[in-house]
Amino acid sequence: MSVAKPILDYIDTIPEKPKDLLNQLRVFRRILKYHKPYIHLVVFITALAALRSFLFLLEPLYTSQIIDKVITPGNLAPLLGLLRNILFAVVGFAICDFFIRYLNGIMAQSVIGDMRKEYYQSVQEKSFTFLDNSTVGDLTSRATQDMQFVDTFMRTWLSVVTNIVFTTGFIFWAMYSIKPIMCLFALLPMPLIFYFQAKSFQSTMPLFRKMQLILGKVGAYVQQNILGMKNIRIFQMEDEMTEGNEEIGDKFLNLAIRAGRIQSMYMPTAPNLLTLAIALVYVYGTNLILGAALTLGGILLYARYMMRMSGPLTDFAMFSGAMINATSAAERMFNVIDLPGDIQNAPDAKNITIEKGEVEFRNVTFGYVTGKPVLQNISFIAKSGEKIAILGATGTGKTSLMYLIPRFYDINSGEILIDGIDIKKFDVSSLRRQVGVVLQDVFLFSGTIKSNIAFGKSDATLDEVKAAAKSARIDDFIESLPDGYDTPVGERGITLSGGQKQRLTIARALITNPRILILDDSLSFVDAKTEQEIQEAIDTALKGRTCFIIAQRLSTIKNADRIMVLDRGAIVEFGTHAELMAKGQIYKKIYETQLLEKNVDGKGGLSDGTA
Repeated sequence: MSVAKPILDYIDTIPEKPKDLLNQLRVFRRILKYHKPYIHLVVFITALAALRSFLFLLEPLYTSQIIDKVITPGNLAPLLGLLRNILFAVVGFAICDFFIRYLNGIMAQSVIGDMRKEYYQSVQEKSFTFLDNSTVGDLTSRATQDMQFVDTFMRTWLSVVTNIVFTTGFIFWAMYSIKPIMCLFALLPMPLIFYFQAKSFQSTMPLFRKMQLILGKVGAYVQQNILGMKNIRIFQMEDEMTEGNEEIGDKFLNLAIRAGRIQSMYMPTAPNLLTLAIALVYVYGTNLILGAALTLGGILLYARYMMRMSGPLTDFAMFSGAMINATSAAERMFNVIDLPGDIQNAPDAKNITIEKGEVEFRNVTFGYVTGKPVLQNISFIAKSGEKIAILGATGTGKTSLMYLIPRFYDINSGEILIDGIDIKKFDVSSLRRQVGVVLQDVFLFSGTIKSNIAFGKSDATLDEVKAAAKSARIDDFIESLPDGYDTPVGERGITLSGGQKQRLTIARALITNPRILILDDSLSFVDAKTEQEIQEAIDTALKGRTCFIIAQRLSTIKNADRIMVLDRGAIVEFGTHAELMAKGQIYKKIYETQLLEKNVDGKGGLSDGTA
């Protein structure tokens, strides 16, 4: 089975029937709302566009006058003045066009910046549930590749629309003033032109939308392959991954070819029909010339005005395609923005300072999917300054239990209290600032060691950074580096070992001086000696504060004030090491098994004490 089969199956489920045109217009109107702060630019660009369209009429007019007043009668006297008028008209047109493009670029960048800002802020407000169910590549694609289509559209749409309106209006006015009856020849092809443009719009819109969705999946697929490149090489899956990428690329290429074929059928229609209308003008106009009802310059002026109408008509076709791309892309971004953040502040939420750090769970039930609880009826009290170890098999809900305290997820029922106050009474930002978390999945940002430690406290001094590093027992290592705390760590911290990265993340959590600290199996990559040093440091740094440690090592478990054992989403044992050993149930079996493995070095056991 192809490694790209899940993505290919998803692509096949995307409908290719035209999506509701009204929906696309609603998306376009929503994009227009971002122009509100820049309405002054819209007005100025519109005024310049009107002037540009007027100047666009003058050169053919003056050229026709050269034919009628200079060439036909053989009189050179008016030539210089008419040439000067042509020069002024052309230069004026160029100046207006320059400022329109320049101001359009400024407005487009401002609008795109606002849209990206809102998108980024909305992603930051989403809960862990949203992040768990979303791929990084797809979210990134919405803010980069998708926004490129919107950016292209933003740079041209106002100029195109004003050009269509003003240029077409001025040309019809000018042609009507020359010979009203001849306007019929210009109007005859218009219904057909707009019909074919509408057909092109309806046929290509769903294809472009599907292409946008594929691009998002391609981004996720490529990112996954880059992050997993070591595993790809270990298992020699290079050919299979390349084949998967080609299969997805072929899907995109086929759609692009189909869309291009449709556009190539319809887009030339407008100028071709216009050419036929111009031919009719020459036939009819010749008779008028022979009858002395129209001059040669007049018929050429009329023909040139009709030819210049092909510009706005072509712009309309391009505008339709660009709007399809832009609205399809913007809709994907708006779909994320419109998703409510799962974690919302209560109306009466306040910035509350955690004084003691006592944590209480009252009959808490939680599940990621409705009807499938991960934790059921959890009740316990962690006293201020208490260190509680949490033990249990994989999938028993240890991490889920801890992530409920800072409200990374919201409970389905029950209550969680800190110092006797329901955590929903806390402002979410205030709560999370006072609950330090060291995640199981270590992540460091590109930058220096100092910036990574101070990530949660941007105004931290170097002394504070050094104190946090000392507490995490990584200060000696940092001081040994040539650049010390200014040493770059590389993307994802790839220049550091697993244990060094974990100690940096612990220092990052300690620098905020949290009242409650959660260590999510964060000592798994450090050796036994370093672990003991970190534990001693944590005991010193967090004296009088509450600490939860998800761990499997004997030393961590045994040294905790109390130990919680989870099984199938419920607390099955909770007490001190001595109390649980005296009960002789699950904890004692786990402890004795690990102790045996530790002592049997070299025979399949884990000599460092991990389970």
